[in-house]
Amino acid sequence: MRDLVVFLAVSFGLAALLDFWFLSVRGSVADLYALALYGSVWGLLRMYAPTAGALLAIKASRRSVVEELKAYLGLGRRALVYFLLAPLVVYLAVGIYLAVGLAVGVVDLGRPVKVIVEETERAVGLRLAEDVARLALVVQVLFAYVAALSINAFFALGEELGWRGYLYRRLGSRPDLRTIFVVGAVWGLWHATAIGLLGYNYPQLRWAGVPLFVLHCVLLSAFMLRLVAAAKSVLPAVSFHGAVNALWGLTVLTTAVEGAAGEALGGLGALGLAALAATLILLIAVGKSPRGAGLRIH
Repeated sequence: MRDLVVFLAVSFGLAALLDFWFLSVRGSVADLYALALYGSVWGLLRMYAPTAGALLAIKASRRSVVEELKAYLGLGRRALVYFLLAPLVVYLAVGIYLAVGLAVGVVDLGRPVKVIVEETERAVGLRLAEDVARLALVVQVLFAYVAALSINAFFALGEELGWRGYLYRRLGSRPDLRTIFVVGAVWGLWHATAIGLLGYNYPQLRWAGVPLFVLHCVLLSAFMLRLVAAAKSVLPAVSFHGAVNALWGLTVLTTAVEGAAGEALGGLGALGLAALAATLILLIAVGKSPRGAGLRIH
């Protein structure tokens, strides 16, 4: 139990300290480029707080750090194949979100194009044609796969060694409902100070957005822990996490509802949760079918 307390205290403590630091930076730095750089540093250090917690917890339990990390990574062909495939699940979930959102009148596919045009004009004084902006959006969506496997994976690894590595193994290495809920809830609550203090993901809802994000993280963990169990490695969770960070913002951009209502309803709210649940149910159903069983990788 001592090692688990160390893990949680370090992971949550470092994250909260970084949030307070970045809050003070945002209040004192006016230059947008400098602020973006500080934001990247904040994000990187924060995402490696669970790794720091895991390393100290492993030391506290007198286990070999090197052997534990090797077990978490589970390097091999199986891990590599799942690492490459995992981001495709996120593309499917985004597609389901857009389809459902269009059906219920919540999604506006033209909105991201307008945002690209407006942001480009504000940043460099150049007004793009809508066709060019649309092409840029398509390129970004396609490039998200590359980002998920590279820079985003590097950032996400810091969290995954902690949540889907140390904590998952500490809870018994079984992707059952209890483990999914605990890992997902802890992961979501770990974001609480970033959401409440900085408006991370929920700039209007702030603290009221925490329960929504906890539910979001529980559902994401249902995918990720199944991938980890199948691959015997955290690497597919890493690329899945990287793809979520690269792609899920599209669900927010396409949500036609503004303000707090949009946050509660959109990609990180009720409709996003519904899309993730539908994707999970679909994949479980396909996996249980005879044809789906033949697609499993051994």
